[in-house]
Amino acid sequence: MNAVRAYHQSAVSEENLHKLRLSKSETEGLFLRDIHCPYCGYLVERVFSDITGHKMIFCKKCKEEYPVNLGYFRRVRHGRPRPHTGGRPRQRR
Repeated sequence: MNAVRAYHQSAVSEENLHKLRLSKSETEGLFLRDIHCPYCGYLVERVFSDITGHKMIFCKKCKEEYPVNLGYFRRVRHGRPRPHTGGRPRQRR
């Protein structure tokens, strides 16, 4: 079974491409925040600075699922937040 799998991606409509471009342009001035698991400290989510409300979070490390109020997790721990550059930075441990 050394066959290579070929995944076929369906074509994205022009309307959805427009929405994706618009969403990307709206995040230009925003910062990314890391949401860590309160039980084990594992990085469970990365959210933009304008997000508010509650979210259900699942930690892949300790297998816990719990609701998180994103307003309680706004503290920046290491200096100033970096602007979103589009690339995926390395995960801190």
